[in-house]
Amino acid sequence: MLFWVLAITITAIACAALYYAGAGRPVNATAAPEGDATSEHYRLQLAEINSDIAAGRLGDVEGTAAKAELARELIRQQGEAGEKLAVEKGSALLLPLGLLAVVGISFASYWYLGNPGLPSQPLAMRERPVAERINVDDAVKRIEQQLVQTPDDLRGWAVIAPVYMQMGRYEDAAIALRHVNELAPPTADTQTDLAEALIMAANGDMSDEALSLLENAAKLDPRHIRSRLYLAGHATEAGDYADAVSQWQALIALGDGSSAPWLDVARQGLAAAQRGLEGKPLEAPDTPEAVTDETIKSMVEGLSERLLKDGGTLEEWTRLVRSRLVMGDEAAAQAAYDAAKAAYPDAAQRTELDATAAQGGLN
Repeated sequence: MLFWVLAITITAIACAALYYAGAGRPVNATAAPEGDATSEHYRLQLAEINSDIAAGRLGDVEGTAAKAELARELIRQQGEAGEKLAVEKGSALLLPLGLLAVVGISFASYWYLGNPGLPSQPLAMRERPVAERINVDDAVKRIEQQLVQTPDDLRGWAVIAPVYMQMGRYEDAAIALRHVNELAPPTADTQTDLAEALIMAANGDMSDEALSLLENAAKLDPRHIRSRLYLAGHATEAGDYADAVSQWQALIALGDGSSAPWLDVARQGLAAAQRGLEGKPLEAPDTPEAVTDETIKSMVEGLSERLLKDGGTLEEWTRLVRSRLVMGDEAAAQAAYDAAKAAYPDAAQRTELDATAAQGGLN
């Protein structure tokens, strides 16, 4: 009810202002009416003609002709004034009728189409119609066609790889990540991403190539947690408990007393490796699949916590959004993307981040 009261009040004020502006009222209210000024003008001219006749400046014939001409001009002016008055009366009638028609149509349209009871939402949180959302399959096909024509497009391979992971197309993700590592200097992250895709494609089994990639990632960045978690988990699974204990201890030392979620995984792995080293049965043996799932979840949560608290680079925000999408948590991915946009409002800097979000159906 409050909405309609406000709407009617605002509409009435607007209509009153429009009517006042269009009513054609005289600006100077103290000025004489136009008809009186015209009559006075002709009276003065007639007086001058009579004065000229009396002074002999005009003869009787010329004076009579001048008076006749003055009379014709007066009649013409009065006719035009009458027509103008009729038009003004018509306009004065059309203006309120037009305003009433506009108001009636507006309220009738909103009554039929509007929804004043709908709760307000920020534009960024409003869900778009399904037809407006990006069709991921179509987008992937377009990128694939583009990559066939330009196979050296590093950004294209980097964008499509996490989408393949999210779709469960691990072999295609591995191909895309091979291109990423070939077209740009390999990093600990890209090497680990490729190893992860190979592990997932092999149903959790660690191949020699994946192991080599993880070892190389750890060499490129001795503090790279994700690759070292994989390596320590593999050593535990392979029964190399002494090496596993050493790797788990080194990992825990990297935590430096923090509360990072992956530390719980590392401590559980260390406990399992120590039991194996002592010859005791493993109560909760860590398989590559179990370590992989826990590792991804712990790493992503740790990265998210750090970025939301202290901020980070665009590359880190992009990695967080990709990870959320791969895990299938679209709501968390959207929240991470919104936080990244707030931290980096310049869209020109967010090319890779925006492309990753678009492929994941984020807005």
